[in-house]
Amino acid sequence: MTYDARLIANWFVARAQREGRTLSIMSLLKLTYIAHGWHLEMQEAPLFSNRIEAWQYGPVIPEVYNAFRTQGINVSGPVSAPTKEITPEDESLLEQVYTIYGSLSAFQLSNLTHVPGGPWDIATKTGGNYALIHDDLIKQHYKVKRVEANAQATHG
Repeated sequence: MTYDARLIANWFVARAQREGRTLSIMSLLKLTYIAHGWHLEMQEAPLFSNRIEAWQYGPVIPEVYNAFRTQGINVSGPVSAPTKEITPEDESLLEQVYTIYGSLSAFQLSNLTHVPGGPWDIATKTGGNYALIHDDLIKQHYKVKRVEANAQATHG
């Protein structure tokens, strides 16, 4: 199922709040992006259909950024988003992403999304700042990450 990225971002805001945590807008953007990458890799389909652009500090979903930026650096609560029930399968994926990446700092998350040869790097080099990051680039990146993780798990 495809959602609006603001709904996915709201899920991460609520999830952090359940632990008494607040996410920065930068962390929120990176978690939403990473969840999209995981979904593309695992489900062979986008998690959301919103545009992802290569901004100076990494991948940004402009609709998410614009919806949350009025709250300042740290996100205080959810924003208005089209309502749709998130499937249990997709909720499980979001929970996995949050469990693995949710405690990382905004800068650690940014480093993960700025890897040389990654989608942001390629989009920036070929299209400059604000270039569209295509889903096929993101999917390929996360497929490579899966292969690397499996190889590392196998070889210890």
